[in-house]
Amino acid sequence: MEPVRHILIAICSLLVVIMVGTVGFWYIEAQQQLSLLDALYMTIATITTVGYGDIVPETPAGRVFAAGLMISGVGVALYVLVEIMGLILEGRLSKAFGIAKERRSVAKMKNHKIICGGGRTGSVTAEEFRKEGLDFVIIEHDSAIAIELRKKNLSVVEGDATLDETLIEAGVERASGLVSTLPSDSDNLFLCIAAKELNKNLEIVTRASSEEAAKRLYSVGVKKVILMEKIGGRRLARSLTKPAIADFLEFATKTGEISLESLTVGHGAKIANKRVRDACSILGIKEKVGTTIVAIIRGEEVINIGPDDEIREGDTVVVIGKRESLDNIREQEFF
Repeated sequence: MEPVRHILIAICSLLVVIMVGTVGFWYIEAQQQLSLLDALYMTIATITTVGYGDIVPETPAGRVFAAGLMISGVGVALYVLVEIMGLILEGRLSKAFGIAKERRSVAKMKNHKIICGGGRTGSVTAEEFRKEGLDFVIIEHDSAIAIELRKKNLSVVEGDATLDETLIEAGVERASGLVSTLPSDSDNLFLCIAAKELNKNLEIVTRASSEEAAKRLYSVGVKKVILMEKIGGRRLARSLTKPAIADFLEFATKTGEISLESLTVGHGAKIANKRVRDACSILGIKEKVGTTIVAIIRGEEVINIGPDDEIREGDTVVVIGKRESLDNIREQEFF
């Protein structure tokens, strides 16, 4: 918006000069009984330096005023012209209006996600959100990175993610979730505190570099803390000791053909209060829909399921299958 603000200031300045010139000529050259239109004509002729025609300043005061108007008016007119040409030639005008359109789009978002940090981790997160068809906006302070993100048609708010005004501009009060990928634990902690103060119901996922940092982040209400080094180390180990499993997980997460999904068992759901074997055989989750139940999450406990484990209301059931099968399982209202 900075280029637009500059040109608006320039245009307003030119309008002020024209108004002052019109009123000045009308008052000073009163003996000519000038109309406001004649005074406006003299002002425009003075500013544009085209010269006077049949109407000229006749009084000494009028000539002095005209001289001053020539100096100030021509300067302001040139400033306006330079600003407009600069905006057009440098492409700043289209960029400025594009950012304005982007801000209006972000202002309309509700229950969206916010990604703080548009670097490598943030970009991957954005691609995953895009695959899921989610509304999201990225907060990025580096203008060069912001430009690259916009080239990918991603919504970006430029600014410091730890500042309240930046979070508000990103719609944190209306958002449902936030992912913080800032490299500093202290920045992530400060950001999470600020975001929770603005939206107490906001679900936050963030990264951390140590167990101590993770504990502090959990203490301020963060839903999940990811220890990047620990996850990376496990992945490296499995790639060497269990390469087939590592390759499968890479294939599933990268291509999107196979996906894991967590579904909450609601009140009165078809699958509620049934054993896993019954859900598979009677309801036909595997045969009819093409998905497989792999785990049950009950509170903080992850249950490594067996055929006789019961699925209860309020449980979160983790299923695996093709994306279209996961969409189908929602349509069947099993949950």
